[in-house]
Amino acid sequence: VASFFFIGLMSMMIPLCHVFGGLIAVCLFMGLFDGCFICIMAPIAFELVGAQDVSQAIGFLLGLMSIPMTVGPPIAGLLRDHLGTYDVAFYLAGVPPIVGGAILCVIPWVHERQKLKERAKS
Repeated sequence: VASFFFIGLMSMMIPLCHVFGGLIAVCLFMGLFDGCFICIMAPIAFELVGAQDVSQAIGFLLGLMSIPMTVGPPIAGLLRDHLGTYDVAFYLAGVPPIVGGAILCVIPWVHERQKLKERAKS
């Protein structure tokens, strides 16, 4: 969850880098957190679907990830053509990971609440 949140935050920080060293630092952190996200994807898929379907689940996740990665750059180009800068594209690219990280933070709380309701019924 933290890596997902920081990927979005680092995406939003790219337009704020006015010095090359700052851009390098942001890209290093973004690469570190992206690597953490990719490394944890397989164990999470294994836990969710089991050993028999893990390869299909990872393929499905990577297939879903390919859609925004394919469509995103042309949309960023259109935004640049209309606005004259890529800043808005980077800010918009940071929103989905931050929202996704926030939703993932809420899931354990919701799950725990459901367990408490089930215990109360029993």
